[in-house]
Amino acid sequence: PINATALGTTVHTATITDDDPLPTVTLSLAGSPLAENGGVATVTATLSVVSGRAVTVNLGFGGTASAGDYTASAGSIVVAAGSTTGSLTLTGVDDLLDEDDETIVVDITGVVNGAENGIQQVTATITDDDPLPTVQFTAASQSGAEGGGPLTVTVQLSVVSGRDVTVPFSLAGTATGGGTDYSISASPLIIAAGSTTGTITLTLNNDSLDEDDETAVVTMGTPINATALGTTVHTATIT
Repeated sequence: PINATALGTTVHTATITDDDPLPTVTLSLAGSPLAENGGVATVTATLSVVSGRAVTVNLGFGGTASAGDYTASAGSIVVAAGSTTGSLTLTGVDDLLDEDDETIVVDITGVVNGAENGIQQVTATITDDDPLPTVQFTAASQSGAEGGGPLTVTVQLSVVSGRDVTVPFSLAGTATGGGTDYSISASPLIIAAGSTTGTITLTLNNDSLDEDDETAVVTMGTPINATALGTTVHTATIT
């Protein structure tokens, strides 16, 4: 001071109370569908207005894809002060499993220094690129005595599938089915996802009739989620 001495309280702080509303956050998606062998999709968070503070958008991940099907570059998006957008990437991870296309659902779980604009959610789709497995009978023929133990016809996939495989079959031959000479498990056979084999069971019935050996011929139809290749006809001989 001039003509005075500073003494006591010499600093005064005035606080300006901000009266501006929090910015709201909207999610958007680009690059979907993405290939499982390294395809990339981008999730972007956009603010309604520029903020003077960094805005952190925390995210949750769901959908039919598992953690091993993709990688996320981060678990949240930070929009820097002075900016209106921030983003993260989702990258597909390749595998050898034939499966349905899978989804990654991204939701906002919380926002720091901002607010979610209603309910924000985006869904990315990972496109499967693996070929269908092939399917065949493991043997072309077998035999068993009438009245003996059941015969098992094994159906084999070339590789594990991520989907149920449906294998229809039809019957022919000289033996009479429907419980006369034999009975058989119902068509179609379902090989469950994650398994490589399934079985068809023939139960051989006994009778007192002297007769020639008879055959039950099992012919594979057109599978669903697989391709018939190799041994597609199996002949069971009833002695």
